[in-house]
Amino acid sequence: MERLLGAAAAVLTWLGWLDICPALGFPTLGTAAMVNRAFFGKIPEAGHNPNFWVGWVILIAALVGAIAVFFILERMRLVRASIRTGVIYGAAMWLFAGVVVMPLLGLTSQVFFTAGALQPADVMYPTVMMYSLGPLASVAALIAWELFGAILGATASPQQRGDIKPSEVPAR
Repeated sequence: MERLLGAAAAVLTWLGWLDICPALGFPTLGTAAMVNRAFFGKIPEAGHNPNFWVGWVILIAALVGAIAVFFILERMRLVRASIRTGVIYGAAMWLFAGVVVMPLLGLTSQVFFTAGALQPADVMYPTVMMYSLGPLASVAALIAWELFGAILGATASPQQRGDIKPSEVPAR
């Protein structure tokens, strides 16, 4: 039950940070709207309405997949779940999302929906590390992924689950 609540907290924190970060001077990162535009560029209500449900379903499924990968790595004992490994995992997910997923989304929308245009006028266009929005977009995404990973690592730590014996706990 702790893992399920921790996973929900990680997703809500990721979404919450990206929702409040514009109030702190970061650019707006409408991830669900960007997914909608990438996959449904020809349907106006899907491509420009951030509340269109398909983008949200894809986004939540991707976050659940990221959680599943973390727990699988921990279950296979490839990583030891802790806040430190969660933060490292968050940085790896940030790099994967910024260097692999975002350019693929941009390529998908460019090839299938923009009919040969090199760059659409929309600044909320998926690019490598969201360079079209400036460097603060990458920083905002990094903070979101670090919070996500830290919460996952904290809720799956071996000290809480009792995987280690009390004699193995380091003295403070």
